[in-house]
Amino acid sequence: MGNLAYRVIAIVTAVIGLAIAIFALMAAYRTEDAWSRLLFTLGLPASLLLPAVGALLVIVGVVMFIHAVRGMERSD
Repeated sequence: MGNLAYRVIAIVTAVIGLAIAIFALMAAYRTEDAWSRLLFTLGLPASLLLPAVGALLVIVGVVMFIHAVRGMERSD
């Protein structure tokens, strides 16, 4: 049961990281007024730091998932 929870947390981490990276890249490279207002409303800087954090979360989530799957194979 613990391995299943670990895999679910890994998938959720990867999805959240991907969503953050995509949102930040869209906000950084789109120049419409609606995106500018959205950035100021949420207080997020239009820098490459946020996509990097999102990419890091994706990597962490994928590594966690691979670790969980390998652990499941060893226990069988």
